Amino acid sequence: MAVVSRLTTKSDLEQAVRLSDVTFRDAEQPSMGGAFPYIFGETSPYLSFGAFDEEGRLVSFMGLVPWEIRIGEAKLRAFALGSVCTDPDARGKGYASEILSRINEYTRRAGGALLLVSGYRSLYTRTGCAPFGRVRRYGMSAEHAEKLAAGPAGETVREMSPDDLFALQEVAAARPVRYHLGVLELAALLRAEALASCIKMKHRVLVAEQDGRVKAFAVIGVPMSPERRGVVIEQAGDSDAVARLTGEAVRRYGLPGVDVPVPWHETGLHAALVEVPSAQEDHLGTVRIVDGDALLSQLRPWFGEVCRGLRLVDSGEGNWRLSDGEGNAVSLSSKDLVRLIFDCASAENEPLPEGAKAFEDLFPVPFPYTAGLCYT
Repeated sequence: MAVVSRLTTKSDLEQAVRLSDVTFRDAEQPSMGGAFPYIFGETSPYLSFGAFDEEGRLVSFMGLVPWEIRIGEAKLRAFALGSVCTDPDARGKGYASEILSRINEYTRRAGGALLLVSGYRSLYTRTGCAPFGRVRRYGMSAEHAEKLAAGPAGETVREMSPDDLFALQEVAAARPVRYHLGVLELAALLRAEALASCIKMKHRVLVAEQDGRVKAFAVIGVPMSPERRGVVIEQAGDSDAVARLTGEAVRRYGLPGVDVPVPWHETGLHAALVEVPSAQEDHLGTVRIVDGDALLSQLRPWFGEVCRGLRLVDSGEGNWRLSDGEGNAVSLSSKDLVRLIFDCASAENEPLPEGAKAFEDLFPVPFPYTAGLCYT
C-alpha cells in the first residue's frame, strides 16, 4: 500500500520529473523538469503531493503551484494543479483520488480560494471542478494580417532583447486582470516554455516600440512543423499594437496562421480583431471553488460595497448556498456556481436556477487566460 505525502526533497522532485517525462514526453520534447520550474525546479515551493510505495518509489504524482491573480484591486489566492500522472502498474488503486483529497484539504488550510486544473477528467469533476470562462479565439491569417491598419509613425516592431525585460514586466503588470508576475518570474516563464513545450512549439517574443518605449508585446508559440498554425501564448499592452504583432508573426515566421485567444473582458483587443474570423470557447481546464467565503472576501475590492452581506457556504455533496443581506438566496451545484461567477461559453444555453437572477448584476468576474505563460 502506498503512502500519500507532500514531496519534500530534491530526490522526490527528481522522481516526479522521471515519472512525468515517461508519461507526457516524447523524443522531440524537452524534459518537464525545465518546462515547469515552479513544480520541479530549484525554485519549487515543494507544495506537490505524491504516493510512495513501500520502497519509497513515487508511483503517483500531482504538481501544485500557487499563483496570485489580480482582478482590479482584488488579489485572489489560487492554486494550479498539473503534471498529474500515475505509474501504469499503480493505476486503478485510488492513489490519484487520495492525493487530490489531500490537495483539496491543503489548499483550503492555506487560504486558497480557487483550484485551477489543467484537465477535465471525472477525477476532477466529481469533486466540484467545472469548465469556466468565455474566450474568443481569432484565426489570424496572412490575408487578414495585410488588412490590419498600419501602425502610427514612430512605431517599430522587433524581437525581444534581454534589455526589454523590465519594460515587458511593466506592460504586463498594467493589465487589470492578470497573473501577478515579478521580473524574475516573467523571465523564468519566458525561458521555460511550459505550454509551448507541450504542443511542440518554441517561444518567439515580438515587441512593439513607440519612439523608443515598449508599448506592447506578444509571446508567440511557433510550431516545430512549418505547416502548423502558431498561437499567441501571452500578450499585453496597446490593443491595436498587439493585433499588429500577431499579423507580423504570420509574416515573419512563415506561418499559415496564428490563433489569438482573447478573454471576454479584453474589449480593446476584440475591437482590434473584429474583422478576423473567430469562435468562442471556455478557458483551458476546469476550476474548483475551494472556500466560498475566502473567494468573496478576496474579491471584495473588485465588487466594492455591493459585496457587503454576500455569503457563499458549502452545503456539502457538491452544492452551495449563495445569499445576500437583502433576503435573496439560491442553492447551486458546483457547476452552476462556477458558471454564475465566471461564465462558461460551452454552457451558455443551459439555464441557471431561477434564484440566480438576483445575483446576475455582480457577475461574471473576469479571469486571465489560463493557457498562457502560467499554464501549469
